[in-house]
Amino acid sequence: MKHTVVRFFLVIGLISILSLAANPLLAASLYEDSNSPYGEHKAAEAGDILTVMISESSTADQQASTETGQSNEVNVGPGAGELDFVKLFRLNQEDSSSADGSTSQSGSLTAQMTVQVTEVLPNGNLKIEGTKEITVNAEMQKIEVEGIVRPEDITISNTVNSTKIANSKIKYVGEGAIGDRQEPGLLTKVLNVFF
Repeated sequence: MKHTVVRFFLVIGLISILSLAANPLLAASLYEDSNSPYGEHKAAEAGDILTVMISESSTADQQASTETGQSNEVNVGPGAGELDFVKLFRLNQEDSSSADGSTSQSGSLTAQMTVQVTEVLPNGNLKIEGTKEITVNAEMQKIEVEGIVRPEDITISNTVNSTKIANSKIKYVGEGAIGDRQEPGLLTKVLNVFF
């Protein structure tokens, strides 16, 4: 019986040693190296994709006012001697003009689009560029975005606000029947040249 107990502990010890030796071979990470457990992969290299949250608005007002005036007065006294036929006369001339003008323009654009990192600059900033075209009922709308983004401005969800893009160029163009109606006709353009 004593022999059986010793054999039992030897088998248990051998199994324990073998399981400890095999344990590192079975170990694996719960997460892939490229993924963060807290969010998506953030853009960091050329070719990576980034979502831009566009929220832009602009307002421009300009006013101008001009007033000019000029006045001249000429007085001629009565003639003497051979010029006594010239009577006393006075000549007044006044000229004035004024003009007022003002312009006002405002616009806003709210959209969400995906762009691509085209270059990683030496300081680590990312150059981005992207185009989005949407066609609805034969009306084509196109949004173009390009600029430079700092990696620290990219959120955990791999998005960046358009106000955080340096040297940003954001274009919004619409083409189609409605867009064409916004364009003045040929006759209007010709008349605007002369008037």
